[in-house]
Amino acid sequence: MTSNLQIEYINQHHCFFQDVISLGKKHSSTLGFMPDGGFIDHAQKKFIIIAHDKTELIGYLMFRAVNRLSRLSIVHLCVKDEFRGKGVTTKLLDALREKYQTTFTGVSLSCRVDYLNATALWQRYGFVSKGKKRSRSIEEHYLYKWWYDFNRPDLFSIANESSLKIKALLDVNIIIKLRDNDIKQDISQDPRPLLADWLTEEVDYFYSPELFNEIARDKDNERAERTRRFLVNFEEVRFNIEEKKKVSDSLNTIITRNTDNDKSDRIQLASAIVSDVPYFITLDKGILEKKDTIEKQHEIQIFSPQEFILEIDQLLNKEEYYPSRLKGVTFHSIAKVSNAELNTYIDTFLSKSNSEKKSSFYSIVYTEASKINTSKIKVIKQNNDAIAFFAYEYVNSELIVSFMRLVDTDQKQTLFMQLVSDFINKAIINGLSQIMIKEIYFSANQKLVLVKMGFEDKSGTWIKYVFNKVIESSQFSKLNYDFLDNSMIETLQIVDKGEKQKNLLNLEHKYFPLKFSDLDIPCYIIPIKPYWAGQLFDTYISRETLFGAIPDKIWNIENVYYRNAKPITEIAPARILWYASTDKMVKRSNAIIASSYLDEVMTDKPKKLFQKNKHYGIYEWKNIDDLCKKDAEKDIRALRFSNTEIFHKPIKLVQIRHIFIANGQKENTFTSPVKVGIDIFNQIYQLRNGENK
Repeated sequence: MTSNLQIEYINQHHCFFQDVISLGKKHSSTLGFMPDGGFIDHAQKKFIIIAHDKTELIGYLMFRAVNRLSRLSIVHLCVKDEFRGKGVTTKLLDALREKYQTTFTGVSLSCRVDYLNATALWQRYGFVSKGKKRSRSIEEHYLYKWWYDFNRPDLFSIANESSLKIKALLDVNIIIKLRDNDIKQDISQDPRPLLADWLTEEVDYFYSPELFNEIARDKDNERAERTRRFLVNFEEVRFNIEEKKKVSDSLNTIITRNTDNDKSDRIQLASAIVSDVPYFITLDKGILEKKDTIEKQHEIQIFSPQEFILEIDQLLNKEEYYPSRLKGVTFHSIAKVSNAELNTYIDTFLSKSNSEKKSSFYSIVYTEASKINTSKIKVIKQNNDAIAFFAYEYVNSELIVSFMRLVDTDQKQTLFMQLVSDFINKAIINGLSQIMIKEIYFSANQKLVLVKMGFEDKSGTWIKYVFNKVIESSQFSKLNYDFLDNSMIETLQIVDKGEKQKNLLNLEHKYFPLKFSDLDIPCYIIPIKPYWAGQLFDTYISRETLFGAIPDKIWNIENVYYRNAKPITEIAPARILWYASTDKMVKRSNAIIASSYLDEVMTDKPKKLFQKNKHYGIYEWKNIDDLCKKDAEKDIRALRFSNTEIFHKPIKLVQIRHIFIANGQKENTFTSPVKVGIDIFNQIYQLRNGENK
């Protein structure tokens, strides 16, 4: 090993960054193809580690943080030929492990079985093979799925990864180019990055049955047979054929050409629209040029391969949480279940896949029904069909959920997240210290959500401690709760300030609404019109207005708020204090009414931002059009925020002014966003505790 070896995390401005791209492209045949934009995206997030000797790049490791599974995933690991076998790879992996072992569960990667040297390397380092699957290459190659465990069983150790994958349908032009991956292709038309090994854990690709008609038109029988064999790498999408015909016909006004290929294009696009595959990947210029029109009329998003790769993290977040799918779900009028209905719902929600005995579920339900004055049994419906059935009660300082069942629908994941969030908010509003969920038939995905939202599995009962308080990080280890372990406490003893702040933020998210008074991240007071506060998150305001909130929009864990791009540029992650501006018709105005976490700041053209975020289902295009004053070329800003805590008692402007003056700040009327220091945030936030209902 070179005596001057240095290991460091870099961004796109580092002097060796272009050398990283060059080295990656030189070895793309084994690493997998990655566009320049992909390298830049990873570098911006500081997800590239390099080894160098001050004068020369020796190697690099590029990775991703898969937050929804709390794991890291290696994208590339490459060392120059002349430095291999000298321990450089070990140093790169050490750097990754040392930085993230207290905040993630482990590291995953996919590597071809016939790469024997790499296999030996992973084994030597401590990776174990968790399975084998065929790669997506034309040649018959197989991949080992390697896993390095950070031994953190309390975080996201239960994960059904395949069911969390996003789904995309590949147009025939993509599949044909992938089939001929040995032919040199123009970079802008190259779909091969879609087959990179690191994406096998994230995406399932589908094709339309219409592809077989395309194959039948191929005069070259040998090539046609090769295409058929290649399709084993993907899955055939299924759908209602009659619905597909109607949608295909409706696309005639958009895709107006009428050759056989054009007809097939319409059918394949229609196949994606009527199935549960939300993304269509194509190189067809005609479709890409019409994507805005198509997406406006249909629930589909269209990407070129390069766009899809660069948007992958945004799409993964959307797949996990898609509130617009809850349209038509009854929220505010969830009815108490009558005794006459109980038997029907017991049959509907019996966990047959787990061989649950009807008598057992019957006993649980009727035990709760007998608690007339304490237990609440409720059902959630969509279009008059029951999709969720649960019961809860308040006992001393606890909220106890005795059962919680959801039927298998496209809304299941999002609805489950909403319900759990609702229980947390009930506990906060009522000043409770603990939530206990006794349901035993949760899926792996549901367990993953519970862990992410701060629940711990205690012998089959899911418990969350509700810390509605502000503490210094040094006090965390003194809470004396049995969920605490040494690894959590160690995360707060890290010397590096930046890493410690990240760990504090992760703990705040997990144990929401806990706040650390020494978490030093940006804080903003952001003005919002009371109308939009009522539509987005504030149920108190929505009750005051004549029409209230739109039911399928207010009940969101995450949301997006649009505003003008000026005068300041917010930085995420950050905290938000929402200031409801003047409105004589609303009592909760001229006051701070809630706090949130700012997770992402997006600045772009209105249509592009709307397309990215329309799955939240909050804003209509006319709202965005009004904001930008019908100027489609004017940049606007979208703030994605989460974990909103509504203040029962608004913090009035006069109180805020006193705090500003006491901290040497000028008075402010908050006509635009204002950045404040941690002391001002803490002092304002401490005033949120009015009388509980």
